[in-house]
Amino acid sequence: MDSKRNNFKFSIITINYNNRKGLELTINSVVTQKYKNFQFIVIDGGSNDGSQEVLAVYQGQIDQIVSEADQGVYDAMNKGIMLASGEYLIFMNSGDTFYDEGTLGIYDERVDGTGDVYYGNTLGIYDSGEYVDLIQPAELTLSFWLFSALNHQSTAIRRSLFFQYGFYDRSFKITSDWQFFVNLFFQHRRSFIYIDALLAKYDLHGISSDSYHSATHMIEREVFIKKNYPQFWYEYIALKDLKRLENKSRRLIHFEHLQKSKISYRLLKSFMDFLLLFNPIKVRE
Repeated sequence: MDSKRNNFKFSIITINYNNRKGLELTINSVVTQKYKNFQFIVIDGGSNDGSQEVLAVYQGQIDQIVSEADQGVYDAMNKGIMLASGEYLIFMNSGDTFYDEGTLGIYDERVDGTGDVYYGNTLGIYDSGEYVDLIQPAELTLSFWLFSALNHQSTAIRRSLFFQYGFYDRSFKITSDWQFFVNLFFQHRRSFIYIDALLAKYDLHGISSDSYHSATHMIEREVFIKKNYPQFWYEYIALKDLKRLENKSRRLIHFEHLQKSKISYRLLKSFMDFLLLFNPIKVRE
């Protein structure tokens, strides 16, 4: 690619750390796009797993490569923003890919400069090969922002917004991109435009989707909401309790459904009896 050009419509930023296999998958997805007016930036955190060798193979197809130690995911993403010259930024981390080779063409058709953030749908993929369609709403509501998020793999963000409102907060490990979107929507009243198409394939084993990090994820969200949007705190608590009750109701409905099926209920009861052999219920006298 010709890195001397500075009239890119899109800058694609990939961050990587010791994910050689995922890095090569992402690079192939980017360089095979039919639409070519984009800048490609890779920020590597100083990997030692063979990622450097992958970057050496593809260096002629990557505009900017940085490989050095960083202070985490958002520090690396901020480095990419500083190097970007495209009007809109798409963050495609190692292991994630565009939906197919025509995806950037869809972006080109829909991103006309009237919106600040363009977002679409994502195909979430597990290690097992199973997948789930992550469909975003055309209308973004308070409830959506309190409990959901846009996938940055399927989002094009106007680059100037970062210089106008600040970069990603490095003090948070998981939710800084969500926080940035929330501030754009509620505080700065910027425009979000929905693209009704699958735009990316997303590795569901990333840090923000890993169940091991779910507690940290929730804590970061709640700290941010309580500090920056206290007017929404009571709505958040009420909706959180409502969702908990809804989940209990679903489990009860499923249990009642199983009871109607003699075979399924018998299997469930046998399994529960088996578990109780190893975890007996202690009754206080």
